Amino acid sequence: MNREFLQNLGLEKETIDKIMAEHGKAIQAVKPADYDELKTEKATLEQKLTDLQKIIDTQKEKLSSIEDLKKEIETYKLKDLKTSIAIQAGIPFELAGRLNGQTEEEIKADAEKIAGFVNKKPTLPLKTTEPPQVDEKEQAYAKILENLKGE
Repeated sequence: MNREFLQNLGLEKETIDKIMAEHGKAIQAVKPADYDELKTEKATLEQKLTDLQKIIDTQKEKLSSIEDLKKEIETYKLKDLKTSIAIQAGIPFELAGRLNGQTEEEIKADAEKIAGFVNKKPTLPLKTTEPPQVDEKEQAYAKILENLKGE
Protein backbone atom coordinates (compact mmCIF):
# COMPACT_ATOMS: atom_id res chain seq x y z
CA MET A 1 0.00 0.00 0.00
CA ASN A 2 1.23 3.47 -0.79
CA ARG A 3 0.05 7.06 -0.47
CA GLU A 4 -0.53 7.60 -4.20
CA PHE A 5 -2.99 4.72 -4.31
CA LEU A 6 -4.96 6.23 -1.43
CA GLN A 7 -4.86 9.70 -2.95
CA ASN A 8 -6.21 8.33 -6.24
CA LEU A 9 -9.15 6.92 -4.26
CA GLY A 10 -9.98 10.48 -3.27
CA LEU A 11 -9.13 10.26 0.42
CA GLU A 12 -8.00 13.30 2.37
CA LYS A 13 -4.44 13.73 3.56
CA GLU A 14 -5.40 13.40 7.20
CA THR A 15 -7.21 10.13 6.55
CA ILE A 16 -4.29 8.84 4.49
CA ASP A 17 -1.91 9.62 7.36
CA LYS A 18 -4.07 7.68 9.82
CA ILE A 19 -4.33 4.70 7.45
CA MET A 20 -0.57 4.71 6.87
CA ALA A 21 0.11 4.89 10.63
CA GLU A 22 -2.16 1.88 11.25
CA HIS A 23 -0.56 0.03 8.37
CA GLY A 24 2.91 0.73 9.87
CA LYS A 25 1.75 -0.62 13.24
CA ALA A 26 0.48 -3.79 11.56
CA ILE A 27 3.80 -4.30 9.79
CA GLN A 28 5.73 -3.68 13.02
CA ALA A 29 3.52 -6.20 14.84
CA VAL A 30 4.26 -8.87 12.24
CA LYS A 31 8.00 -8.15 12.24
CA PRO A 32 9.99 -10.58 14.44
CA ALA A 33 11.38 -9.24 17.70
CA ASP A 34 14.97 -9.96 16.67
CA TYR A 35 14.60 -8.34 13.23
CA ASP A 36 17.49 -5.91 13.73
CA GLU A 37 19.74 -8.70 14.94
CA LEU A 38 18.82 -10.82 11.91
CA LYS A 39 19.48 -7.90 9.60
CA THR A 40 22.94 -7.38 11.14
CA GLU A 41 23.69 -11.11 10.97
CA LYS A 42 22.63 -11.18 7.33
CA ALA A 43 25.03 -8.35 6.48
CA THR A 44 27.83 -10.14 8.37
CA LEU A 45 27.16 -13.40 6.55
CA GLU A 46 27.08 -11.65 3.19
CA GLN A 47 30.48 -10.12 3.95
CA LYS A 48 31.85 -13.51 4.98
CA LEU A 49 30.48 -15.01 1.78
CA THR A 50 32.24 -12.34 -0.27
CA ASP A 51 35.50 -12.95 1.59
CA LEU A 52 35.22 -16.72 1.11
CA GLN A 53 34.52 -16.25 -2.60
CA LYS A 54 37.71 -14.19 -2.90
CA ILE A 55 39.64 -16.94 -1.10
CA ILE A 56 38.17 -19.57 -3.45
CA ASP A 57 39.16 -17.50 -6.49
CA THR A 58 42.70 -17.13 -5.14
CA GLN A 59 42.92 -20.88 -4.50
CA LYS A 60 41.66 -21.62 -8.03
CA GLU A 61 44.42 -19.42 -9.45
CA LYS A 62 47.01 -21.20 -7.33
CA LEU A 63 45.69 -24.60 -8.40
CA SER A 64 45.80 -23.66 -12.06
CA SER A 65 49.39 -22.47 -11.72
CA ILE A 66 50.25 -25.73 -9.94
CA GLU A 67 48.64 -27.70 -12.79
CA ASP A 68 50.64 -25.68 -15.31
CA LEU A 69 53.83 -26.47 -13.43
CA LYS A 70 52.95 -30.16 -13.31
CA LYS A 71 52.42 -30.20 -17.08
CA GLU A 72 55.75 -28.43 -17.57
CA ILE A 73 57.51 -30.99 -15.34
CA GLU A 74 55.96 -33.84 -17.34
CA THR A 75 57.18 -32.22 -20.55
CA TYR A 76 60.72 -32.00 -19.20
CA LYS A 77 60.60 -35.60 -17.95
CA LEU A 78 59.47 -36.79 -21.38
CA LYS A 79 62.20 -34.77 -23.07
CA ASP A 80 64.81 -36.24 -20.70
CA LEU A 81 63.50 -39.74 -21.36
CA LYS A 82 63.70 -39.20 -25.12
CA THR A 83 67.26 -37.92 -24.80
CA SER A 84 68.42 -40.88 -22.72
CA ILE A 85 66.75 -43.39 -25.06
CA ALA A 86 68.31 -41.66 -28.08
CA ILE A 87 71.75 -41.90 -26.50
CA GLN A 88 71.23 -45.59 -25.69
CA ALA A 89 70.08 -46.28 -29.26
CA GLY A 90 73.05 -44.45 -30.75
CA ILE A 91 70.92 -41.73 -32.29
CA PRO A 92 72.52 -38.28 -32.54
CA PHE A 93 71.48 -35.86 -29.80
CA GLU A 94 69.95 -33.49 -32.37
CA LEU A 95 67.41 -36.16 -33.39
CA ALA A 96 66.27 -36.97 -29.84
CA GLY A 97 63.43 -34.44 -30.09
CA ARG A 98 62.09 -36.25 -33.15
CA LEU A 99 61.29 -39.40 -31.21
CA ASN A 100 57.55 -40.02 -30.89
CA GLY A 101 55.54 -41.63 -28.12
CA GLN A 102 54.23 -40.95 -24.64
CA THR A 103 55.46 -44.04 -22.84
CA GLU A 104 58.96 -45.45 -22.55
CA GLU A 105 58.05 -48.49 -24.68
CA GLU A 106 56.64 -46.33 -27.50
CA ILE A 107 59.70 -44.09 -27.51
CA LYS A 108 62.08 -47.07 -27.52
CA ALA A 109 60.25 -48.63 -30.47
CA ASP A 110 60.50 -45.37 -32.40
CA ALA A 111 64.18 -45.02 -31.46
CA GLU A 112 64.91 -48.49 -32.83
CA LYS A 113 63.30 -47.55 -36.16
CA ILE A 114 65.28 -44.33 -36.42
CA ALA A 115 68.49 -46.03 -35.30
CA GLY A 116 68.04 -48.50 -38.17
CA PHE A 117 68.28 -45.61 -40.61
CA VAL A 118 70.80 -43.44 -38.81
CA ASN A 119 73.26 -46.14 -37.81
CA LYS A 120 73.08 -47.97 -41.13
CA LYS A 121 76.53 -48.27 -42.67
CA PRO A 122 76.62 -47.65 -46.39
CA THR A 123 77.44 -50.64 -48.55
CA LEU A 124 80.49 -49.99 -50.65
CA PRO A 125 80.52 -50.99 -54.30
CA LEU A 126 82.59 -54.08 -55.07
CA LYS A 127 84.46 -52.47 -57.91
CA THR A 128 85.18 -48.87 -58.60
CA THR A 129 82.65 -47.33 -60.90
CA GLU A 130 84.85 -44.40 -61.85
CA PRO A 131 86.50 -44.53 -65.23
CA PRO A 132 90.26 -44.94 -64.99
CA GLN A 133 92.16 -41.74 -65.35
CA VAL A 134 94.90 -42.65 -67.79
CA ASP A 135 97.15 -40.42 -69.78
CA GLU A 136 96.60 -40.53 -73.57
CA LYS A 137 100.15 -41.71 -74.15
CA GLU A 138 99.73 -44.51 -71.67
CA GLN A 139 96.44 -45.44 -73.28
CA ALA A 140 98.10 -45.64 -76.69
CA TYR A 141 100.86 -47.91 -75.30
CA ALA A 142 98.21 -50.09 -73.62
CA LYS A 143 96.41 -50.56 -76.94
CA ILE A 144 99.66 -51.49 -78.66
CA LEU A 145 100.33 -54.10 -75.97
CA GLU A 146 96.83 -55.52 -76.33
CA ASN A 147 97.29 -55.76 -80.08
CA LEU A 148 100.65 -57.54 -79.67
CA LYS A 149 99.11 -60.04 -77.32
CA GLY A 150 96.25 -60.69 -79.69
CA GLU A 151 98.52 -61.77 -82.63
